[in-house]
Amino acid sequence: MTDIESTDIQPLLVNASDTGGSATATKRIHHGLRRIGVDSRLLVQEKSTDDPTIIGPESTLGRAWSLARPHVDMLPLRFYGKSSGFGINWLPERNLNRIRELDPDVVHLNWVWRGTLSVRTIGQIDRPVVWRLPDMAALTGGCYYANGCDRFEESCGGCPQLDSSSAFDLSRLTWHRKAHHWDDLDLTVVAPSTWLADQARRSSLFGDKRIEVIPNALDTNIYRPRDPALGRDFFDLPEDKQLVLFGAVDPMGDDRKGADLLQEALQSLSGDLEDVELVVFGATEPENPPDFGFPTHYVGYLHDDPSLVLLYNAADVMVVPSRYEGFGQTVSESLACGTPVVAFDATGPKDIVDHKQTGYLAEPYDPAALATGVEWVLASERDLLADTARERAVDRYTQDSVVKQYFDLYRSVV
Repeated sequence: MTDIESTDIQPLLVNASDTGGSATATKRIHHGLRRIGVDSRLLVQEKSTDDPTIIGPESTLGRAWSLARPHVDMLPLRFYGKSSGFGINWLPERNLNRIRELDPDVVHLNWVWRGTLSVRTIGQIDRPVVWRLPDMAALTGGCYYANGCDRFEESCGGCPQLDSSSAFDLSRLTWHRKAHHWDDLDLTVVAPSTWLADQARRSSLFGDKRIEVIPNALDTNIYRPRDPALGRDFFDLPEDKQLVLFGAVDPMGDDRKGADLLQEALQSLSGDLEDVELVVFGATEPENPPDFGFPTHYVGYLHDDPSLVLLYNAADVMVVPSRYEGFGQTVSESLACGTPVVAFDATGPKDIVDHKQTGYLAEPYDPAALATGVEWVLASERDLLADTARERAVDRYTQDSVVKQYFDLYRSVV
């Protein structure tokens, strides 16, 4: 147990749900805090687990409404022909009273979009607020990632992601609501990567706030090296091939994840590499699967840590060709299992991968450079890369170490 001088600080973490990618990162902080003796609680809009330290809607009507809220909150997007991918949070809710009833010393926001907390409610929180940014949604007029647009440095409007030519569109309206309600917020911003911290500093909304960098936590006792044969047997993968791993939530449908860049990279290698196959997780095989140039195995969405650990260990290299990542949870998970990672030298992964020591950082966003990275890792001394990857992951992302940084931050703002 980490030595904590005082555990009388009671944080309340807030996240949209207790399942999914954002929930995984949030729960790792929450459970890590409790393990070191901090009375952490987690408030969510949608609760699926039976964890008594996670607080969700209690009535049947409340639970039903929590499922409908995200869809109602995103109704304004339909004027722009969209139904997702934008954080508006206009819909009123009663969570401010709930927060006050729970009486925390500090409110730790995480991913709170899809109607979890209205922009107005966030501005009315009368406790110190720590906001861990999983993406750019809090910094912009709504988009999760600006995709090269710099309008969030001023006041948004004319949003390219809304295909809008109007200066007074939904993005400008959302930005103005944030600027109005958050002007006096006692806020400390936490970015999990230096790239996301830089975006926060550029933001007209958060540029004058205290901004810290704390990476996402990882239980390195769970995510650790295992016998590769176990994973290959479990997922029915070939024992005599080198396996390239790619995956995320909806890796084939989310353009940000870079499946098209990976496809081009691997196709360029298909005539040069033998005995190589691709493994994709986070999606079942599409009706018309893309041609990656190598035999491809789809293992679907993995719901638990042990399955992920087995899969990371089964692979020879993990490829993360994302165009944008606030952090890159699959990168740190893979390294903790001793599997080197190839990614672009950009956004979150550039903080995690040490070039030619724990993997390979390719020139953004060049498929040929990505292909070079895959080829380099597959030809390298695997044991040396694996040992260094594991060592760096334990040194940087161990759960107790990360949550101690959060506890020290709480203590500094209370």
